[in-house]
Amino acid sequence: MHIPRVLLYCHAKAIRAVIVVLTCTSLLLTLRLSTSQPKQPSIYDNTEGRTSPWHDWRHPNKTSRPEEVAFLEYLVHTYGLTNEVPWYARRIKSSSSARRRMSMTEVPIQFMPHDFTRARVDDENLELRAEKSIKLPVTSSPRGHQVDATALLFGISTTYSRLIYANNSLISDWERWLTDGNGNSNGASLLVTLHRARNDEVERASSLLRSLGIDATVLRSVDDGDATSRYVELVHLLREYSEGFGGGEGAQSKRYLALVDDDVFFPSMSKLVDKLSKFHPSKEYYIGAPSDRSDWIVENNKTFTCGGGAVFLTLPMAEKFSQLPCLDLDGRDPESSTAKSAQWDFSLYDCVTSHSSAVLQVLPSYHAPGDDEAYGDRTISSEGYGAGIRPLTLHHYKNWHRFEAGKGHLVTSACGEDCFLQRFRFRDDWILVNGYAISHYPDGVDALPLRSRVKTPPEPPVAAATTTTRRAAAAVVAMPRKTDAPSQKQRHDQEDGDRVAVGSGLVVDRPDRPSDMKVVAWRGRKRVWRLLDARVGEGGEVWQAYVKRRGGGNWFGDADPRLTGDKVHAEEEKSDVDSVIVLIWEA
Repeated sequence: MHIPRVLLYCHAKAIRAVIVVLTCTSLLLTLRLSTSQPKQPSIYDNTEGRTSPWHDWRHPNKTSRPEEVAFLEYLVHTYGLTNEVPWYARRIKSSSSARRRMSMTEVPIQFMPHDFTRARVDDENLELRAEKSIKLPVTSSPRGHQVDATALLFGISTTYSRLIYANNSLISDWERWLTDGNGNSNGASLLVTLHRARNDEVERASSLLRSLGIDATVLRSVDDGDATSRYVELVHLLREYSEGFGGGEGAQSKRYLALVDDDVFFPSMSKLVDKLSKFHPSKEYYIGAPSDRSDWIVENNKTFTCGGGAVFLTLPMAEKFSQLPCLDLDGRDPESSTAKSAQWDFSLYDCVTSHSSAVLQVLPSYHAPGDDEAYGDRTISSEGYGAGIRPLTLHHYKNWHRFEAGKGHLVTSACGEDCFLQRFRFRDDWILVNGYAISHYPDGVDALPLRSRVKTPPEPPVAAATTTTRRAAAAVVAMPRKTDAPSQKQRHDQEDGDRVAVGSGLVVDRPDRPSDMKVVAWRGRKRVWRLLDARVGEGGEVWQAYVKRRGGGNWFGDADPRLTGDKVHAEEEKSDVDSVIVLIWEA
C-alpha cells in the first residue's frame, strides 16, 4: 500500500514534537527538584532528641534478635572485631545515695559472677542476655538539660579538615558540652574561625553545628598566619560578638569569653559555670584552666602555666587585652617573643604580663603545683584519667590519651555529671572507671590511701594583681607556705576564700581532690578493657562497650612503664580474640 510522503513527514514531525515536549518536561522537573531541595535532616528529627539508636541499623533479616546480640554485631562489623568474641554484659542502675564522691567507691558485690560467654555473631540462633541490674551509688548531680551556661561565649580556631575528620568526631565531642544532650543549646555560644577555608566549607560547618543544637557562628579566619595570630584575632572577634549571641534583640550579654584549643573537653559545665561565677564579671579577670602535667612548664626548678589551651576573660579584661600593643592586629612586631611563640596561650600570657599588671588565676584539674610534694610523684599524675579525680578540663585527650571523651561522657545522661570517670571497686577485684576503662586484677588489688606529706596551711584570700607583676615573676612555688599569705594590699573582695596565692604571678585555685585520695596497688596480672563505643537506646539507657584487643598491650599503652627488674607486675596476657564487656546504664 502506498503512503503519501506528506503523511510520513507529518507523522515524523509529530513524533519529534512529542519527544521535545517530554524532554522539556523532564528538564523542568529536574530543575524544580534541584532548586527546592529540603533542608538536610538533623540527626534529632526522628529520635526524640537522641541520636539514632544502634538497633535501627540491624539487618532486616535479623530484626527479631535480642538487643544484646544486635549491639555486639554492630561492634564486630564497625570496629573489625574477631568473629568469635568472649562477651559479658551487666545492667546498672545509678542510685543517688552517695553524700559525696569518694576517690574509690567500694561495691560489696561481685562484678562478674561467672565467666565470659563465647559468642559468634554469624550464629543465627545466638542468644545473649545481660546480667540483672545492680545499683551503684553516685552523688546527685546535674544532667545536660539542667545546666545553664548562658554566660559563656567560646572561641575556637581550627580547620575544616579537623572538623570533619573521623566522621565529625570533634564536633560530636563539642556537642556534649555545648548542648543539653537533647538537640538544644545549653545556653553557651560558640564562635569558630576556620583557617584557610572556602566559603562552602564555612557554610557546611555552620549548618552541621546548628543541626546538632550548638549555638554557633562560623567565620573564615581573616588572619592566615599561625595559631597565635588567629587567637589574637579571636580576642577581638569575641569582644565584637559578645553582645549578639543568645537570641537576638535583648539577648543577655555574655559575661565570660573563652579561648580554647579545639581538643579541649569540659566534662562538667555546671562545675565550670560555678567556678567562673566566683570571678565577678564586672572586674578584670584573666583565668586559665590547665588539665594535666603537660599543661604546666618547669623552668629553673619552678612551675608555671599559661592556661593549658583554655583561657577565660571577663569582658573588662577582654577590653584591656584589645588595647595592648602586642595584641594589636595591625601593629604587632613579628620579631617579638609573642609573635614568635608557636603556642598561642604562651604568647598571650607573655604579652599580657609584660604590658599589664594582670595575674593569671588558675583552675587546675589533674595536676597542680604541690601534688608531687604532697603525695609523691608517679601517684596522681601517673594514674591519669583513672585517678578518681573530677576534672574541670581534658586536653589532648584524643592524641595523647587515646580517649574518646564524647563517647565516655555519654553516660552522664543516665547518672549525672559527677559519675563520669568515677571509680568503683568490686568484691571480686574488678575496678570500673566509668566511661574510660574496666580492669581486672586476678592476683588481687588494693586501694591504698594517699596521705598528704605536707600540712596545708589555712586558706588565705586570693591575691589580686599588683603593679610589680611581670612574666619573670610568674614562677610559682610547689606548695603555699605560711609565709606566702598575701598582704592587705593583695586582698580583694571575693568571699569564697578557696584560692591560694602561690607566687606573685599566678593565683592557683586549690585543686579539687577527694579527702580520701587513694591509689591502686596490685601484684601480678592486670587486664584492661578500654572504652570502645557508647550509644543511647530507645528508652534513654546508655550502652557502653569496653574492649580488650587480641594480642594484649592495652594497659601499658605505647610503652611499658615498668622499671627494669620489676618482679611484681606481670606483662599482660596475650589472646587471639577480642573480648567485650557491655554495661547498660538504665535511665
